[in-house]
Amino acid sequence: MEIFGLIFILAIVQSLFGVGILLFGTPLLLLMGLSYEETLLYLLPSSLILSLSQVWDYREHKLEWGYRNRFIFFCVPALILGLFLGLNLNLRFEIKLVISVMLLLTFFVRSSFRLRTKLQSLMKQNLPLTLTLMGLIHGLSNMGGSILAPLASSLYQDKKRVLAAISFDYAFMAALQLLFLITFFEAPLQWKHVLTAALAILVRLLIGQKIFLKTSETTYQRMINVFILSNAIILGLSLT
Repeated sequence: MEIFGLIFILAIVQSLFGVGILLFGTPLLLLMGLSYEETLLYLLPSSLILSLSQVWDYREHKLEWGYRNRFIFFCVPALILGLFLGLNLNLRFEIKLVISVMLLLTFFVRSSFRLRTKLQSLMKQNLPLTLTLMGLIHGLSNMGGSILAPLASSLYQDKKRVLAAISFDYAFMAALQLLFLITFFEAPLQWKHVLTAALAILVRLLIGQKIFLKTSETTYQRMINVFILSNAIILGLSLT
């Protein structure tokens, strides 16, 4: 029940801003003692269904810079490599360390307008490398969202296009990760995992979309920074 309660809360976050279930759910489920494979089986279906619903909602918004083609060409191979390493090697400690570092970096970048602006400019100028790193990090740790969110906002100013880019990437990566787990690692996808997807989409339709209309960007930015820092500290302490 704790897992379903966590997904309920994180589904609201992802419904509003495109990221949340994987970004925060991964370190929290690892802290609860789940293996990386089991963590993926719980989180990927719910993240996938939410992202697909957002892809549909923003399907009419075009993404310049050849973004989708570049994403598939550069990010997908790196994602497969990262997922293979994360599932084949005993990298539980390393995965937690990567997640902790990424969370801390995300917090500091989000807290400084100057750092955020420089990072976004750097990612925009080096899009292929950024997409490659994002895929590798996401395959290893599910933390690609820490790069994806600032990347999308650096490429597109319109909020709907930002969400269109984020949801496209998340949907593609989640679908590929699930396919990879089931096909090559024979991961036992069970009804309890599928139920997380049903819960997530219901939360978005019944709650998330309504809260979106009433939540200001400023309030969310402050809350999400506190959440990111708290997760980084808690996960960092678990490494000792």
